[in-house]
Amino acid sequence: MPPPPGRDVKLLVEEVTPKLTDAGYVLEFRLEDGRVFRLYGIPPEVASGVNKMKEGYSYEIFANRESVFDALVDLREFIKDLLDKIDRVVISELDYNTGLYTAEIEFNLGGIVLRKRMIPSHAIYLALLAGKPIYVSKRLVDEQEMYELEMMRLEEEEEGEGEEEGEGEEGEEYGP
Repeated sequence: MPPPPGRDVKLLVEEVTPKLTDAGYVLEFRLEDGRVFRLYGIPPEVASGVNKMKEGYSYEIFANRESVFDALVDLREFIKDLLDKIDRVVISELDYNTGLYTAEIEFNLGGIVLRKRMIPSHAIYLALLAGKPIYVSKRLVDEQEMYELEMMRLEEEEEGEGEEEGEGEEGEEYGP
């Protein structure tokens, strides 16, 4: 059944991939509807821990030392009780003043649901460690897509203006 009009839909994350880009670490999410959602500015230790879960090894960024995120991958059996209490994570909010996302992690404490607002990469890491579902607000995915399309349009406009400024009436470049 579709959600009521005007209600936010949460999209299930199918796969999470950490990536190193020129802008730093990124977590890229492939969503159930085929779209991609990206979180930028991921702390290197979180990206390394996610990579260790997925690929079996940490990034070599800490001079042969592991972060707590790397270590917890190996110790997950010891924190199983905590991980079993996690129901899901929802990336639900963007603060337009700071550009920061917020996630809610839900714990089931024997019939009582406890929701904690967290740094998304940390909440996502815990959900991955626990094997629990991760969702992203459809509204946030739609907004990110619109923003990326607008950035591409502006870049194309700038490239087009640069070409026009460099040509004369007959296609010759102006010279000094």
